[in-house]
Amino acid sequence: MFPRPFHIIAHRGASAQAPENTLPAFELAREAGAFEVELDVELSADDVLILFHDASLDLKTNLAGRVREHRAEELLRADIGSWFDETHPDVARRYTGTPLIRLRDLFSRFGRDLYYHVEIKAPEHAIPGLILAELAEFELQGRALLTSFDFQQLVRARELDAAIPITLLLGNAHELAEFSTPDGEPPRATLLERQKAWIDAAHSAGFQIAGIRSIDLSPEVVRYARALGLEVRAWAISNDEDMERAIALGCNGMTTNWPERLIQRLVEHMGAGGGLR
Repeated sequence: MFPRPFHIIAHRGASAQAPENTLPAFELAREAGAFEVELDVELSADDVLILFHDASLDLKTNLAGRVREHRAEELLRADIGSWFDETHPDVARRYTGTPLIRLRDLFSRFGRDLYYHVEIKAPEHAIPGLILAELAEFELQGRALLTSFDFQQLVRARELDAAIPITLLLGNAHELAEFSTPDGEPPRATLLERQKAWIDAAHSAGFQIAGIRSIDLSPEVVRYARALGLEVRAWAISNDEDMERAIALGCNGMTTNWPERLIQRLVEHMGAGGGLR
């Protein structure tokens, strides 16, 4: 049986139904009953927190280069809806002209109605402090956590705020093999050994959650994280089979582009009782 409450986290909002990291995507997530949302934050040239995932703007917008190379005024006019319409022809609603938004636009629109999983996607050292400042400005203490693949960015966040929950995201076997662990040890030989080394590092740094790619989950890694007191969240949920596997392995939650489908599967597992978040 899966842990309760089980965290249903809309990945960049309901990103299978609307352009990722935009107000329509987060609105659809909330309408579906997913009150936890994952979002990606980068920094503009004039130090404004912008919601965007990719390292380059080229593929998904009418701009080129990195978010960091453009001022916020220009980024907030960028169209991410046309890309979505082209890549999601099965979605009836059209989104051409839907713009990028700032982190503060999201907070202003939804406030404490949502719980925010804020992923740091860029290396600028100022980002953790700026996120924490905006959380304080909008009085969202207790309504957010920080997450990243970048261990040092999360360490910076922990140094600034000892209380905010933190999720360390673990990459695939190849990505984990590229880096020594924070204690200076060389990469371990197997995927499980590499995962354990990074989970140890997360535990030592005072983080609360390990985010593991769905196809890299195993009973052993879930048990190991749990034994150290960490929750486990699954990411890169590609289909219903991924959902079922993460549930069966005892994850505490998952990010998904289809929150409504995950909600339905959980209801089928547990009936109409409580325990969903």
